[in-house]
Amino acid sequence: MTLKIHTALAGSLIALAIAACSDQANNHLDTTTKEAFEASVSQLAQSSSSAQSTDLWKKYETIATEIKTSHDSASFSDLKQKSQSLTQLSTELLPKFIAHNQECEAYLSVAMNSVDVMLNLSLEQIEADYHADGKLPPMNDVKCYHAKDLLVHPATAAVIAGTMDDTAESRSMISAEITEVLEHLEQVKQSSVR
Repeated sequence: MTLKIHTALAGSLIALAIAACSDQANNHLDTTTKEAFEASVSQLAQSSSSAQSTDLWKKYETIATEIKTSHDSASFSDLKQKSQSLTQLSTELLPKFIAHNQECEAYLSVAMNSVDVMLNLSLEQIEADYHADGKLPPMNDVKCYHAKDLLVHPATAAVIAGTMDDTAESRSMISAEITEVLEHLEQVKQSSVR
């Protein structure tokens, strides 16, 4: 609640300051002051966007870690739900990756547009079509593959939890998928894309 109030207050102050730089105020501010103010407002907006992006990456890693640490004790429905949430979160993160890695756009766009399909496939189909790239265009760079797997591995974990019996083997398979997620996440981080 306090954060919302501070955010609203900051937004109001920025709006007021921008209004002060409107046509009437332009006559009273020298060009250097106006440019410095506009640069500060732009930097504030960019840092806010960057902070939101960082928060999404942290949230992604946190959910993946939660699944990994609870794979042997959480209910299958909880594992499925968290894996689906992780899959959906990846569709918010991958456009940020694409913005810095345009060569991955065609490859990752097809994967992102196939999320609903993926979540309803059999384990064999998701393996062939998306792990082995059967339904994806050729990729130009291995970093595209790592980014794609931030979506495909949690989708596979959701498929396992949704279609297989709750056994030690299926739980181990979910753990392996999320281990892969965390390894690919490290590769994406090393690509300096965040």
